[in-house]
Amino acid sequence: MKQLALFVSISFTLSAFAFNQPTIPLNWTTQYACAVDVPSRILANVVTTQYTDNMPASCIQRCDAAGFSYAGVEYSNECHCGTGLVGTPASAPVSDCNMTCTGDPTLSCGGSWRIQIYKSPALPPGWWGLQGCYLDTPDSPTFGSPIAHHTIDTNLDPINQCVPYCAHIGYPWFGVENGTDCQCSFGLAPGAQLRSQDECTSICPPPPGEGNENCGGFQRMLAYRFRPF
Repeated sequence: MKQLALFVSISFTLSAFAFNQPTIPLNWTTQYACAVDVPSRILANVVTTQYTDNMPASCIQRCDAAGFSYAGVEYSNECHCGTGLVGTPASAPVSDCNMTCTGDPTLSCGGSWRIQIYKSPALPPGWWGLQGCYLDTPDSPTFGSPIAHHTIDTNLDPINQCVPYCAHIGYPWFGVENGTDCQCSFGLAPGAQLRSQDECTSICPPPPGEGNENCGGFQRMLAYRFRPF
């Protein structure tokens, strides 16, 4: 009978940590399955908010929408948004992140001074270099598998909208076309055709009071590539 009681006790302890795997949206990745947090916080420029529906996916979505590149869940209801890490966090056993999420009790949301950390695909600090003017047609595209992003804010030119958009989602190439269009990609398409710079002279819609800037042309794309500092 004592052996049976011991088996039941052990089984209950193990099952207490048998949480489901969380959904990680927006191409974010798990940076630390469980890490030690400290009173000064291990996320840089951290903003901490308590939510009754807290879970990894909702915390990531909130941090991403606010422009942060790191997210963490802790103490069940805490969502931490930050711009980076302060030093190298100390890893903790996954079993230390044993508190259920307020938004889904089948998921873990850290523990007491234990945090689960997630990172966005956003590019690190760097610069964008012009690669040239390219033909961009259905039969001869500039980019391989581009993500199209049509600009809508008339107070910003396409380049000033395209750079942060592509950088935030982790794409190291962007292009502007026909004065108003922005595309993001991981690289040039096979056989991409470089054309004369004179073919990319459509003027970007400039913000009030600013000068003119070229934004490609009809079926002509000015392509830029990211380089880290």
